[in-house]
Amino acid sequence: MLEPIRRTSSSFIIGLQQIKHQIEIKEHAERLAEEESKKHGATKKSVAKPKGRDKQDDAIKSSEAFRDMIEHKISLDELARNLETDFDRGLSDEKAHNKLKVFGENKLTEKAGLPWYLHFIKCLTGFFSLMLWAGAILCFITYGIDQTDPSNVYLAIAIVVVVVITGTFGFYQEEKSAAIMAGFKNMIPPKCSVIRDGNAREMESSKLVPGDIVFVKEGKKIPADIRILSSNNMKVDNSSLTGESDPLPRTEKCTNEKNPLETENMAFFGTMCSTGEAKGVVINTGDKTVMGRIANLAFTTKNEQTTLGREIDFFVKVITIISVTMGIIFFALGFSFGFTITVNVINAIGCIIANVPEGLLGEVTVALALTAKRMAEKNVLVKNLECVETLGSVTCVCSDKTGTLTENKMRVVSIWYDSKIRDVNNYEEKNTGVTLGYNIEEPTFEMLLRCAILNSKAQFSTEPPEDLLSDKHGNRLSENEIAEVKEKFKSGLAAKSIQTWPTFGGDASEIALIKFFHPIKNITDMRQTYPILIRGGIKGEIPFTSANKYAVTIHEPTDWNPEDHKKDCILFMKGAPEQLWERCSTILSEGNAIPITEEKRIQFATANKCFGGKGQRVLGFAYTWLDHNEYPKDYVFEPNKKEGPNFPLRGLTFIGLTALMDPPRKGVKEAVISAHDAGVKVIMVTGDQPLTAAAIARQVQIITVDKTVNDYVEEGLDWEKAIDLSDAIVIHGDMLTKAHTEDSDLPFREQRIAKWLSKKEIVFARTSPAQKYMIVDANQQLKQIVAVTGDGVNDSPAIKKADIGIAMGIVGSDAAKDAADMLLIDDNFASIIQGVEQGRVIFDNLKRTIAYVLASNMAEIIPYLITVIFQLPLPLSTVLMLAISVGTDVIPAVGLAYEESELDIMKRKPRDAEKDHLMSYQLLFFAYMQTGEIITMGGMLAYFTIFYDFGFKPQVLWFFYVAQSGYKPGKDDVYDPDLNSKGNSHIGDSNYENEAVDFITNGDAHLDLRIWFHNYGKDNWSDCKYPGWTSPISNHEICYTTEAFKYAQCGYFVGVVCCQYANIMIVRTREKSIIDRGFTNWFVNFALCFETLFTLIICYVPGLNSALGGRPLLTLHYGFPAVPAFILLVCYDECRKFLMRIEMAKNKGSGKKGWIEANTFY
Repeated sequence: MLEPIRRTSSSFIIGLQQIKHQIEIKEHAERLAEEESKKHGATKKSVAKPKGRDKQDDAIKSSEAFRDMIEHKISLDELARNLETDFDRGLSDEKAHNKLKVFGENKLTEKAGLPWYLHFIKCLTGFFSLMLWAGAILCFITYGIDQTDPSNVYLAIAIVVVVVITGTFGFYQEEKSAAIMAGFKNMIPPKCSVIRDGNAREMESSKLVPGDIVFVKEGKKIPADIRILSSNNMKVDNSSLTGESDPLPRTEKCTNEKNPLETENMAFFGTMCSTGEAKGVVINTGDKTVMGRIANLAFTTKNEQTTLGREIDFFVKVITIISVTMGIIFFALGFSFGFTITVNVINAIGCIIANVPEGLLGEVTVALALTAKRMAEKNVLVKNLECVETLGSVTCVCSDKTGTLTENKMRVVSIWYDSKIRDVNNYEEKNTGVTLGYNIEEPTFEMLLRCAILNSKAQFSTEPPEDLLSDKHGNRLSENEIAEVKEKFKSGLAAKSIQTWPTFGGDASEIALIKFFHPIKNITDMRQTYPILIRGGIKGEIPFTSANKYAVTIHEPTDWNPEDHKKDCILFMKGAPEQLWERCSTILSEGNAIPITEEKRIQFATANKCFGGKGQRVLGFAYTWLDHNEYPKDYVFEPNKKEGPNFPLRGLTFIGLTALMDPPRKGVKEAVISAHDAGVKVIMVTGDQPLTAAAIARQVQIITVDKTVNDYVEEGLDWEKAIDLSDAIVIHGDMLTKAHTEDSDLPFREQRIAKWLSKKEIVFARTSPAQKYMIVDANQQLKQIVAVTGDGVNDSPAIKKADIGIAMGIVGSDAAKDAADMLLIDDNFASIIQGVEQGRVIFDNLKRTIAYVLASNMAEIIPYLITVIFQLPLPLSTVLMLAISVGTDVIPAVGLAYEESELDIMKRKPRDAEKDHLMSYQLLFFAYMQTGEIITMGGMLAYFTIFYDFGFKPQVLWFFYVAQSGYKPGKDDVYDPDLNSKGNSHIGDSNYENEAVDFITNGDAHLDLRIWFHNYGKDNWSDCKYPGWTSPISNHEICYTTEAFKYAQCGYFVGVVCCQYANIMIVRTREKSIIDRGFTNWFVNFALCFETLFTLIICYVPGLNSALGGRPLLTLHYGFPAVPAFILLVCYDECRKFLMRIEMAKNKGSGKKGWIEANTFY
């Protein structure tokens, strides 16, 4: 049985060590098995490790190597000998220079980036791009076989242009994001204060070496791993390293020999000195620091392919199989019809090329870029365009707490005085309609305010940061300019909320106090009026320490002293509630000090427990009057006397409590609820304490049940029984490590971590980097698509391991940003959920785009099929096919990226990445066998109509393309239906027998085909409706000539485009009626206009129409013949959706699908 473990020390090292231990056990077992096998004469191959595993194992072992550090526990004399340094004089310049050669510069080695030209080539050679390159090569091969038709060269060039433009666009987008990312770089503080050769100097932090003596001041980053030599109330913020947000004291004492991370005499590279200052000696630099070793673990984690990348690969494979299969079928059919191998190869290649959606790559890239732009507006920066869709596919979000779910700012959230618990809001919000929860005129509240303000060191900073006092070249501004900047900075602060004002001094709790009380009473004025008294050169204060857990200040008599204390000094105490309560004999009640009774003790204990149970940081406040008779004006208060302070610290009057917390960000609760509605599990993974983590998890709805498994255990229930009683669980990092070690030999599904992750509501607290990594890996083994958020170096291995890693833009470390796929510019969890919605929208819209494009693809494929099987003149030329693929289809397809999300998009479960593909059977069936067929019908209607109007009945066209029964007539021959020769003067001349008609060029455009095919009777031809109509392209009559073929091809092209009008409307919804959807997508409306204009240009602009194979169609031929297909397509799809909605309503909640939904709902 695994009991819950209460944390007493950091679990940072444990997880890494246990992984190393498991690796060693596995390797040892393999060696034993091999030796055993040899004993029995058998041979056994060693187990091959996955590619890159050795490197990753080495990184894990390296990252926990600091576990064996001794620098924090050996004597200072021994440390000085080991580092060859002098703690007073520091290193000499010569020795430091030599050490720099050995240890290298003090900075983290950045992972070698891909050179821009290789990145560009990568953008040009994606799986989809390779398919298009193959298509272009086939076009060149076709032209090499048959050079009479240059259209294949045009198509090849067009495909190459599409790939290059698309690749360049993708390259630009990703490089732009990389440039923005580079703007966040801040590897180490540029300068630090160092002692060299006995002299203090400022120097570049990158030049530090082990043995250097450095000074660290408040607000500065620690430039290397250092051991503290002396400290003046120094506290560090280790959140970027361990995830723990509380400031931690740093002294020269070793307080934990076993764990270097928890001893008070060590500070680590990249962490922040939040208060105080210290002197230290550099232990490790650069990659040898704790952060450097963990960052290396992230670098060795293999980049996984995005979900969209996998989908595009799957799509390309399907299209390749379809196109190659059709090409082989066409090749075989050609042989059955007796065509030569050259003709068969050309036809097969033509069929393959027709299957390639030349414009789809560009359409997908632009759609992703547009979505990435929309996400950037929602404060989500995308490094890799394909990751846009991955975020929409996530089934599990592992989120850090501090700064992501919470504001990363302590606030006063509750207070207790006059025996009442009050949930409070800041006085700044008094005019916004919120309930403040207190009355500023109540005497007890007034005393609480005075104690909190006068007993705190935190102050507001009205001075602008140094970078504002220099120009862009680093030159300091003039005095007048500086004065102007300072005045502008101050006026700017006055217009902002006090919550945003910069501060200095004090810890996070004191900063929260002054931001709460300053709107009520100006803290600067109050402290100037009632300063801490100084007598005999001694200041009347006792600073807060971890030993005494309270702070004391003494002040001269004030103008608000009551009558009976007019001449008395006042002593204020602030600190741990239990410590203060023990020192109090009275309690302030409605302004009067009354004795503490049992009832008051119970009320205090209840309030304190209530706040603590919510994971809030509680501070107590007390005061006492110092009788002027006992402590007259000349009395010197000595707080640091050896025998103890010469003033009372007991018999105080208790004022009240304040409860502080890093509260949830606004919108996070709603975002988590939205995630749950969308079927996305939100798991909190934090380095903070379990109690605090659970409290925040409840506030943001990550935990919604009344009791967690842990609560049942607290009540005395057995862990194994409790785990089945609740869907919510809080897992300590130590529990995770223990379970990982003990369950390593079990199948994964039987391991405890798998059981824990099956819970709906999960919080992991006090986790180390290796444990975060394990959590992500375990979720992925459960087939989850995992997103991970984080800001510290400790988060970077998990961020890199995740399907999509998300780093914080404001507080994120460089290692986290480098490992991430996306950046939260505002550090807000709610932005992630907005990104999930956008990711789902893009997946739906990409499906719509593919359905739209593949339908017209069918209209490009069928002409080849008809030409090969029935030998009709080719209904669509290669150039006009290209005009559809990279012309008329492109803008409408891009317009689909602007489609709004369907109303239920965040109510649906995440897509099953194993089953719900971008290219599904349903989509293929819908696009190829339904809409594609109807669109082709529209083109064929136009094709046959135009032929008929220009004298060609449909029956004469069958097997007409390669008919060998005619003689090429003379140029002056005139058609005479009464003659057997039909007026052909070349009948009987073998030089003209069985010569094929030139349908490609205008070489035979002047010849009447009724004369050429003299064996066809009069009844085979229709009466030309437009006799004497001359083509402006060939300057020959259209009726009965090859020009009719050109007009029919152009008519087919226009007919397909007109049916695509209907197609773009119907694919905008997958189940709703187009009437419900409306025509609100302005880009699609624009695309329809563009499509029409583009078609008109191809048909009617002189010169362009000739080059592109267009013809100036008659008004009645321009799209009108395809109208029946247009109407049929709209009506068919509306009926399909109507019947499908009936099926869905009927089967709702049963999990069943009707035939229509199962086979056509893509």
